[in-house]
Amino acid sequence: MTMILSAHIGDCIVIAADKRSMICDIQSGALQLHSDQEQKIKLWPRGAIAITGEKIFSNRIEQHFINHQQGLLKLLDLIDDELNKRMVEGVPIENLKHSTIVYSYFDGNQTRLFSISTAPFFEVIQKNGNNIIQPYVHEIKENFVNVNCFNIPADISSLQNFQKKIKPLQSFTQDLDCINYYITLLKPVFVNHASIDPSITTCFDLYIQSCETGKNIALHVPNLASSTTTTKELNYFKTLKKNQQLTQHFKLNSN
Repeated sequence: MTMILSAHIGDCIVIAADKRSMICDIQSGALQLHSDQEQKIKLWPRGAIAITGEKIFSNRIEQHFINHQQGLLKLLDLIDDELNKRMVEGVPIENLKHSTIVYSYFDGNQTRLFSISTAPFFEVIQKNGNNIIQPYVHEIKENFVNVNCFNIPADISSLQNFQKKIKPLQSFTQDLDCINYYITLLKPVFVNHASIDPSITTCFDLYIQSCETGKNIALHVPNLASSTTTTKELNYFKTLKKNQQLTQHFKLNSN
């Protein structure tokens, strides 16, 4: 399923995502484990993108980012088109409606951080006698942390510790010190989440981007703590109660 932790720390943004990917078996409609070594954070000319959910849908959205070097016009329309394509190809709505797209964007002056939930694309409302949908782009503002995953654990001490100890890029004399610092902070977060959610891995991809210059670094972080053994099928939606959310958003104000 993937857990994505994204944070705007003032002078830089941080994105971390685990390595597990899932793909939909069209004949059965079931989500199946595809890989535990997926590159979950992809680079595009303005920043990076990470997506929770079904692999083929994610790959297609990521490719739109990679191909559009000057930014993405009509981004919500592109997402809507790709969701409809996957449904026509036989993917059940429940496998698509709980994804989250997280991406950074350097506009030449500053790096900004955004997220888009696919849920509103499936929520039809009445307005002026017409059926419409109202998807939107959410900006993750400075001093906020966003977590997208299937389960928020009862013990959120690792998230609270991350929140309390985040530091701006300017606090470090060398970039390597910053990288090692955030690796150390994030490792227990992924270990803790993997222990209660078999849809994520303890190892993760990490991306850090300067807000001032757009300079960035992306790397894979091995995290050798053992995680919960998972079966090939990861079909959480089969056990969901009506209106229960598959992906939760947990925001922490770091002030």
